[in-house]
Amino acid sequence: MHSSRSHNRHSRVLPAQMGLDFIQTNQYISVLLEGDTYMESELFEKLEQKISDLLADYAAVKQEKQAMEAENKRLMEEREALKVRIDAIISKLEGV
Repeated sequence: MHSSRSHNRHSRVLPAQMGLDFIQTNQYISVLLEGDTYMESELFEKLEQKISDLLADYAAVKQEKQAMEAENKRLMEEREALKVRIDAIISKLEGV
């Protein structure tokens, strides 16, 4: 197994990478470049699906927010109308 640590006497000893000290520098990149294009395609398709799902969820939440804002506005108007009616009733009762 290869180690990322140099065995040269003149170089300083670096701490081992947790669980990844067997992979040489830039080996991550070369694996992707030499890797199976089917795997890359599959990963992009999964990513695309997740993004599509996220956009659909965002659209649904945005629509729900608009519906809730409209409902809130309606309820606030109804509340104001009830306050006006209650004030009118109180005024009539005070006049009696």
